[in-house]
Amino acid sequence: MKRCWITAVCFLVFSTVTHAEQITSGDQPAQLDIRVVSTHSIRVTLKPIDVTEEFPFTPALAARSYPDPVIRLRRIDRPVQEQVGSLNVLVEPNPLRINVTNTQGMSVQDIIFESNGSLTFAMDNEPILGMGEGGPQPGLDWRNDPVEFNRRGRLYEMRPRWQSNAYGSRNPVALMIGTKGWGLFIATPWGQIDLREPDHGTFIPWQPPVPPEPNGATDRRTRTQQQNRYITQIQGRPPVDSLRSGVYDVFVFDAHEPANLMKDISVISGPAVLPPKWALGYMQSHRELKDANLDSKDLLLHVVDTFREKRIPLDAVIYLGTGFTPTGWNTRQPSFDFNPSVFQRNPKAVLADLHARHVKVIVHIVPW
Repeated sequence: MKRCWITAVCFLVFSTVTHAEQITSGDQPAQLDIRVVSTHSIRVTLKPIDVTEEFPFTPALAARSYPDPVIRLRRIDRPVQEQVGSLNVLVEPNPLRINVTNTQGMSVQDIIFESNGSLTFAMDNEPILGMGEGGPQPGLDWRNDPVEFNRRGRLYEMRPRWQSNAYGSRNPVALMIGTKGWGLFIATPWGQIDLREPDHGTFIPWQPPVPPEPNGATDRRTRTQQQNRYITQIQGRPPVDSLRSGVYDVFVFDAHEPANLMKDISVISGPAVLPPKWALGYMQSHRELKDANLDSKDLLLHVVDTFREKRIPLDAVIYLGTGFTPTGWNTRQPSFDFNPSVFQRNPKAVLADLHARHVKVIVHIVPW
């Protein structure tokens, strides 16, 4: 009788282990890690088992050590609940779902890793801030429209670019702050964010375009156009050869107290750099180094001298690059060579003259 009881228990344990469902991501067996970031935030990492790195690399995160996961799962057949920092985390299968609340029982976030590779997350009826793109909706009268703070209601392509008909460059960041008390930063992968649904948002991983065949087009002009189009499509995004399907790295913040959220963001991204004293003063930026009334060799010094004569404080001068503007400090972008039509004297001597006038010199470049 005793042997039968032991056999039954062993069979039950063995059955439970072997029938627990394998977690998958990107159609591959995967591992889920959930660990403490700080008292009010957690890091959720989902990756295929054969990915050996602890975390995917991104320059958006500061290099620092993290504690071991509180939750580490490769298989799941029933809900798993643990306290991670001050947050209560519930993991459920089919589909893989992570519900986060704080110790007061207030909802923080509810995210689902969908079978199609996308990530959905909960939205309430309050405004959503963040994402860093800047500017109102494209195609509208941006000069007279109010700045868009609430991000709800549309699809964000998250395409980095300079946009002259907006407030400047678009530098998208997948960091959302729900004003009802949650924060979500999707550090990896790169993707689009759809906030058109009233109750949930969707993160859609970016699928890089197929590069053109080197000898695909018959004429050189078409090949150049195809290559330029491809460069535009991948510009500003992570290197294509660094992408790995099924890798997610997500930070969840309890933002019911905004000061805690801001502190936690600095923990993962690193503290803001303290600017030098001169950067707190006035910096004069030049769109084009050209003046019909002046020889270009005198233009650089003339601008600074004019500020001094008029007794207008000036701490630095900024010169834009050629290509970004018709005539810049360098030869055509992305060159680091000084433009001989602007620097008709030795550039070192010109810079020395500018420094002697007690200004810093900043040169601008847009890398390809």
